[in-house]
Amino acid sequence: MYPLAHLYFAEKALGGLSEETILGSIFPDIAFFSGFDWQHSHSLGQDLWCEFHSNGEGMVNFCHGVVSHGIKPQGLDYYSDQQYRDYEKGYCYEKARSLIDGVVEACNISSGDGWWKAHNFIEMGVELFVFEKRPELLHYLHKALSQGTLIREICNKVAPSLGKDRCSLEKGYLFFKEFVERGPMNARSLALRYQEHIYMRYRSNSVNLSQCEDIIERGKSNIISDIDRFFNDVHLLMKPIWIQMEA
Repeated sequence: MYPLAHLYFAEKALGGLSEETILGSIFPDIAFFSGFDWQHSHSLGQDLWCEFHSNGEGMVNFCHGVVSHGIKPQGLDYYSDQQYRDYEKGYCYEKARSLIDGVVEACNISSGDGWWKAHNFIEMGVELFVFEKRPELLHYLHKALSQGTLIREICNKVAPSLGKDRCSLEKGYLFFKEFVERGPMNARSLALRYQEHIYMRYRSNSVNLSQCEDIIERGKSNIISDIDRFFNDVHLLMKPIWIQMEA
């Protein structure tokens, strides 16, 4: 999922959003930008909790945010990407089935990558839905990403346990800040950012932006009827994890 979806879910799961919670809720993606592979970056929550849960309320909130995002323990991205209900994969993959052919054409990619990339268009549709429902979340994200001293303190604490240099994690947050602050939150801006992703992945300049905008809007239409039920389901599924962590 994209960042506003993680804020939206973290607030639901944890009952509020401190700046530490926000910075934790996007941390698996920060770790990914800092050099971890996706599986590893999204499996850090339990280890971080074990090491830092007694380091004060701020780090507790940060670790809760990390856990809410990842795949191990099973958080939002587990159910959106890997497995949900009796689907073949996660929620976003299931919702993306009808978009696959259009994404292959619009992004000029192989059919073998179609389902994987189509699920990103569902994620962008979810992001638009969340922004339209809770536009203030974007302000909260910008504010948290502007807290340079807090980010430095958190990175200084967690970097040694992750075998990372503090600066690499800080750069991950800076990269993320620059990424989310580009332009307004709409289908056009999301399509432009995705065009950059396709170029970085495939070295291709053949993305059809107008088609991508249309597919993002279709992705949003695909999820409107049940996205809040999905968030509620994941909230319920995660309750045993929070209980176990606090035991």
